[in-house]
Formats: sequence, structure tokens, C-alpha cells
Amino acid sequence: MRAVECDVAVVGGGPAGSSLATLLQQQGYRVTLLERERFPRPHVGESMLPGVLFALGKTGALERVEKAGFTKKYGATYIWGRGRDPWTIRFSEVPQDRTFTFQCDREVFDTLLLDHARDEGVDVREGHRVTRAHMTDGQATGLSFTNEDGETGEVRARMCVDASGQWSVLGRQFRLREHNENLRHVALFGHYHGGPTTLPDVLTDMEPTDAGNVYVVAVDDGWLWHIPLAGGLRSIGLVTDPERIRGMSRTERRKYWQRQIESCEEYRELLEGGRWAGDFDIVSDWSFICKRFHGPGYLLVGDAACFVDPILASGIALALQGVLRATKAIRTSLEAPDLTGLAMDWYQDGYLDQANDFVDMANHWYHGQRLQESWFWTAHRLVDPSQNLSLRQAFVFISSGLTRETPEESIRYMGGFTPGQLAVTYEALAGDDAGGDRPTAVEAPAAESRRRGVAVTTEEALARRPAFAAGAEVRAWMQETETGLRPVTRVEVPGAANGDSREILLSLPTLSVLNLMDGRRSGAEVAQALAERFAGSVRTDAAALRPIVGSVIADLAAEGAVELG
Repeated sequence: MRAVECDVAVVGGGPAGSSLATLLQQQGYRVTLLERERFPRPHVGESMLPGVLFALGKTGALERVEKAGFTKKYGATYIWGRGRDPWTIRFSEVPQDRTFTFQCDREVFDTLLLDHARDEGVDVREGHRVTRAHMTDGQATGLSFTNEDGETGEVRARMCVDASGQWSVLGRQFRLREHNENLRHVALFGHYHGGPTTLPDVLTDMEPTDAGNVYVVAVDDGWLWHIPLAGGLRSIGLVTDPERIRGMSRTERRKYWQRQIESCEEYRELLEGGRWAGDFDIVSDWSFICKRFHGPGYLLVGDAACFVDPILASGIALALQGVLRATKAIRTSLEAPDLTGLAMDWYQDGYLDQANDFVDMANHWYHGQRLQESWFWTAHRLVDPSQNLSLRQAFVFISSGLTRETPEESIRYMGGFTPGQLAVTYEALAGDDAGGDRPTAVEAPAAESRRRGVAVTTEEALARRPAFAAGAEVRAWMQETETGLRPVTRVEVPGAANGDSREILLSLPTLSVLNLMDGRRSGAEVAQALAERFAGSVRTDAAALRPIVGSVIADLAAEGAVELG
């Protein structure tokens, strides 16, 4: 079979894979998507959070989702903890673009997104099972597959993306998966055809829109979910310890699941007149985070990279927000290969921080104090360190699928910066337009929050010996912009009395200036050392660099980030 050539090869046609493929195809890249099954196919995880809607809007699929007739979900209702009193949160309690999301039949939802990808020009190939990434000199350069006719083939690509969900094809190939032992649970689930009874019919203090809420109820053996779907169908699952079903046959496990549902007093009235739809399935060992989310020529996204736990229904929200990051990282890598390391580390760092916020919340949910106020405090610590939200609002915020690290709003540390990457961006300091592209701050703190520094002229800065103030840190970062990623230099300056640090973002070439400031060299000597270090690679000399170096030192001295000896 002839090899398929493309820019990006995607494994998996679920929400993460289809959305990523759509965004990249829309941006002019040739994308081939390989899905081992034929859609529609059943899938667990029907309850979504508002955090998914922004990504769906970006792909253009949101309008299709809104017209699909899914149940609207305005919040969640819980019976959890030491008491049996229900409590409800509503997404409208915190400011956000959407106060509702959807409870989706995943057969319909996933097919809708895959069809949208195909309509946008993605080369979608169903019935193609990817067996492994093809490696050339340690770099992933394609994917080997077997189609449903038993034929084998290969897709050759500049970037390979694993969006294969829990199957995590590349995560397994490269032995990246690490299970979270604290969240090692098993879920037994199926569907019921329910009667006309809804949550507002059985609980007091409910609003009509609460009929679409997910209803989570703690039971002796774990917890149950009740998700109302369109057409009166109810998704009902039990999350429990694997030891409770060890040694049971499939039939015994199904009967155990049904007994848990039937013995739950809170579900009894809600399901009155309903009947089992006849389906039943089990998933286990779902909670894992890969040791890394990328490698030479490949990237993992969605459930292939990490999955936390169904307790907060964060799966699709986390996956699609990861897709937004991944799209920008891949685009940067394809267009500027020397920045691949920075872009991929930016992707992993922010995505991992977001996943860990949900992990911390889930761990506290299961293993912390079983008090509503305790969960609220944990959410507040994770998502609102600046204390702009109430405790309850912080919990609603993370329950909406949002954290401090949501895409479009975060700038995260990228780690190391190689000489090759520096050589590409350092050109901004050289050439005829050096004066117009001098390294000035792209973002600075408000005047009233600035730490008191020292005002000096450029010439004074060149004559003095600059060194960073105690506790100040300098790192190469990627800044997220509306159109993509921009490499920058980040200076973190310790705060004043309240202990909060603040950041100053400068153009990336200033990193080479800052790395030479050791308190022994004068500013003029920094300029001389800089010219010598990059002699032959940039078109400039010490005389041309002096005013640029002096202005950088003077600006940072005024901000209190640099002290002058």
C-alpha cells in the first residue's frame, strides 16, 4: 500500500483528535486522522462542562452541537459527605461566557465532531488501527496502521499526535503512562429509560433548569452518577473500589451494579417507572498522567496524555483545552523548528498544571475531610490564590472546567533555552532595524504595584555593575497570544509585604543580556561580552549594542529587579 503523506498525522477520532485535526486543517496544514473504529460508537463520559464550549467555538463545531438537541446542563447536584442533604452549584454563580453546557449522547456528539473535521477537509480514515509510531533516527516520522481489510500501511508526517484516548497508543509504545494509585477506581455503567420524573420533582429548592444537572450521590460502596440525556434516557454509573468486584463474572458485576442503583433511596423516586436499556460496560485503571506529553516528532493530547477521574466530569474540558494549547505548539514547531523545544515544553507545562489542579481536587474529594466547606477551601487554593472569588465561587469555577491555567489566559515557564534557539531569535538585536526592535517590556506591572527601584540613565547603567535583586529569577518563556506563541524573557521579581511575586516580560533576545549580568561586569562590559559571544552570527558590534544593553539594565533597575554595584 502506498504511504500517505501529510503534515500532521492524528491517532484517534474522539473529541480531542477530531478537534485538533480540524483546527490544524483550518490553518492550512494537511492532516490525516486514523480512527480504529467506525462511528457512531458508544462511549462513556456524557457530562460536559462549560470549559469545552470555547474550544468548540474555535473549531466551528459549536453551532452543530447547539442544534443537536442535547440536554442543557446548568449545574450539578451532590449528596456527598457526612450528611444526606443535597446541595447544588450552578455555573451562573461565576462570571463566564456560558452559564450552561450539555449532557451529550457520545455516539452522536463524537460523530458530529468527526463529521465536522471531515467537512473541514481533514483526511479521515475510519477502520484504521494504528499499531505504532515509525521512528527514524530517534524521531517519529509516521504511523504504521492496519485497516479493517487487514492491509498494512504507513502515514508519513512532520508531526504525529496521539489522541487515542485511554488506549494511548504512543503513551504505551514509549512507556510513558504512570497510574495514580490514589485514584485507582473502576466504573460500571449503562443506561435506563426513565419516566417523566426530574430532579426538581424530587428535591426542594430546585429551579426548572436544574432538571439537566448531573446528580452525584455517595453510597456505601462508592458513588453513583445520574446524567439525564435527551429522549428520557438516563446514564447511570457506579464508581467503586476494584476489590469490590474482583472475582465476579460479567453477569455478577452487572447485577451488583443494578443492586447499587435500586438500593439508592435518592434514585428510587427519580427512576420510578423506568427500565434498564439492556447495555452494561466497565472501565478501570483510567487515572494516569504520562511522564511527558511530547517527544521527538510526536505529541500526546486528551485522554492519551492524562485522565483524572469522573468525579468532576473534567475529561472533555481538559482534553479540549489541551487541544488549544497543542494546536499552537504544533504550529510553532512546524513553522519555526528551532523553537520546538520551547513550544512543546510550554504545551506540557500549562496542560500538566491544569491536570494537576483537577488531580488535587479529586484527591481531596475522596481522601480529605468529607465536608462541603473543605472542598470549597481546596478549590480556592487551587484556582484563586489572589482571592478575588468567594470560597463557593472558586469551587464553581473549577467545577466549570476552568483553572488558573486555562488557555488564552496563561503564560508558563518553558525551561531551558538552547544556543540554536537563541541564534534564531537573537537576530532581533541586529541589523538595520535594531533600533526599532529594541528589547522593551511587552508587559509590565501597574505603577502602583511596582517595587521601588533606582532611576538611572542609559550611560549610568553602562558604567555600573548590574546584578539581579535577591530572589529575582530569569527564564525563557512562551507567551500565548491570540494568533499563536511568542518567545519572551520572563523576569520574576519578589513581591513586597504581601509576598506575591510579579512578572516582567521582555523580548526574548534580552535573555542573552540578562545571562551576562553577574555583578562583576559593568553594563559596557556586558555589551562587549555579548558582541564577542555572537561574533559572526549576528550583524552588530559592541558599540551598536551599548545603548540597547544600557536601556535594558536601566528599565530593570527602575523596576527593582536589578541592583547596581
